[in-house]
Amino acid sequence: MKRMLLIAIIALPLLVFAEKESVGYFGVSTTELNEAMKTALDLEYGVIVEKVHKDSPAEKADIKIGDVILEIDEDKITDYNILKNIVKAKPNNKVKIKIYRSKKSITKNVVLGEKTRTRISFDIDILDMEELKELLCKGSQELKEQMAKLKQEMEKLKKDIENLKKQIK
Repeated sequence: MKRMLLIAIIALPLLVFAEKESVGYFGVSTTELNEAMKTALDLEYGVIVEKVHKDSPAEKADIKIGDVILEIDEDKITDYNILKNIVKAKPNNKVKIKIYRSKKSITKNVVLGEKTRTRISFDIDILDMEELKELLCKGSQELKEQMAKLKQEMEKLKKDIENLKKQIK
């Protein structure tokens, strides 16, 4: 029961703040070219295709395992993050993808796919040190005042208890 409550407490805000966004999809898994690969292939940049996902835009464009993706719309692909960010920004767009296969550069026109992604973001104002110090000092002063009041009430209670003891005797 506690676990279910904890999950609900965590999940509910995530669902409330979640936004759906449409992102581009190509459908490949890649690895960056290391220096040995670059030398062997006589390339300066690119990512090598390790997997082509079934029914993906990459499969439809006849991208093969071992192809090296060099450019998308003339943007050089030097690592996976660049590939991902370019593709992500162009759902359903037609792009020119330059690949290297069998010692030849080939340019393919590809219509990227689209995926819906759930995104969660929070906007939190963080106090600077001066604001934090001021807030803590205010809290500290309030605490001191409350402690002084409690001390007075305790003294009053002690006197009341003493008076009750005298009345009982």
